[in-house]
Amino acid sequence: MRTKRWQRRLLRVFAVLALLLVLIIYFSTNTIETDPYFESTYYKNTVAKMDTAFEKKTKTEGQLWAGFARINITPKYTEVSPDVSKDEFNAIKMAGYGDGKIAVGTHDSLFAKAIAIEVDGKELVFLSADMVLVPELVVLQVKSNLQGEIPREQIIFGATHTHASIGNCIPGFVGESFMGEFQPEVVTWLSGKLTRLIRNARKDKKPAKFSSGFIKAPHLIRNRIIGKTGRLNDKLDMVSFAQENGKKAVIGIFGAHATTIGPWNDTFSGDYPGYFQRSLEAQGIDLAMFFAGTVGSHSNKGKGEKFQKSKYIGESLADSAQVSLAKMQYDSIVTLTAINTEIEIPELQAFYVSDRLRLSPWAGSKLLAKMNSIHLQGIRLNDFVWIAMPYELSGEYGLDLKNALELAGYNSALTSFNGQYLGYIVPQKYYYYDTYEARLMGWYGPSMGDYLMELNFKLANELTDSRL
Repeated sequence: MRTKRWQRRLLRVFAVLALLLVLIIYFSTNTIETDPYFESTYYKNTVAKMDTAFEKKTKTEGQLWAGFARINITPKYTEVSPDVSKDEFNAIKMAGYGDGKIAVGTHDSLFAKAIAIEVDGKELVFLSADMVLVPELVVLQVKSNLQGEIPREQIIFGATHTHASIGNCIPGFVGESFMGEFQPEVVTWLSGKLTRLIRNARKDKKPAKFSSGFIKAPHLIRNRIIGKTGRLNDKLDMVSFAQENGKKAVIGIFGAHATTIGPWNDTFSGDYPGYFQRSLEAQGIDLAMFFAGTVGSHSNKGKGEKFQKSKYIGESLADSAQVSLAKMQYDSIVTLTAINTEIEIPELQAFYVSDRLRLSPWAGSKLLAKMNSIHLQGIRLNDFVWIAMPYELSGEYGLDLKNALELAGYNSALTSFNGQYLGYIVPQKYYYYDTYEARLMGWYGPSMGDYLMELNFKLANELTDSRL
């Protein structure tokens, strides 16, 4: 009798647990949203916001001014009593790998670099750091530091996307999984560095001239979703500014992930973009910068292992850059168009449960850092168009827009990590592939890529006064 009573109690416990499990799954998951994005409220709101931004766009022409600056952002490792004012830390995790290590030294120094330009009183700053990305909290602090000097909307943030750089500066489960435990002092330290960098670049402005170009480097990049048969955005895009005193700054934009250095490494490094920059500067370029381009589906390809591979890719890219630079023609009179627009996005559909289910927006939002209003930025300098995006755009998507711009007579650059992060944006046809890019990092549903590409084309059309 007693045995039967215990059995009934045990069954009731199992029934309650099963009910709780069903309720948890019901309230913490959603079916994947597949409704047409162009029928959504977020799409209609975004189009209205973009039209308003277009009416307020900056457009001017005149003599170009440009200023250059760099700052070392390499943390110094110390075991005891670190002094942040001296760049000292005793536990910085290298960002980008979920199983990455705490840095215990430096293989090659990390830098942030900036170019400030001005045309007829209208100013922009291009800033890139040897980091996996520039975290939004850092950007917001820089914005606060520079209040009354230059608006955040006039700063084009970017990163080289090296996975052997500074972590510990994004809160939340996902941020801490990729970057290590959140340390507010790292945000304060980095934002102070970048604030000083921007001020120094603006102070350095002198009459200058500008040019752009590109060269293909298919031997250094691969489609990591499809492989050899996949389409490639294999262009190394080049932007160059030369001051009248002879000083020259060069920006390279390329779409291969900076992941030649894996979790085996425990020292800071700029990966192949660091070698690219150092090689150009060793060849007489006063300031060489690198922005990660359409890295959402592209990885690197090259000879050698570990740091030898980094060196091979970076120096090969620098040699290609010199070929492009030799052909570029400069203009001192520049037509500048600049647009900064806010966009809205669909509800979060992050974190795969099954082919039909993702975590609910409520549950998913608990794992990600809170994000503020989202910026999409576009610039045109003469026949060059630059779109700065808050996500990792697939190279296949990027190729479509870049080819359309090239047919219309424009060089272009599409860069990721402009101070916010929306994950990977890959073509809808790959959404259900069992891949890292789509399954783990595709956070906003299968229509997100087509939606964002419509916005990118809309922005490019407005910058070029055309229909691509």
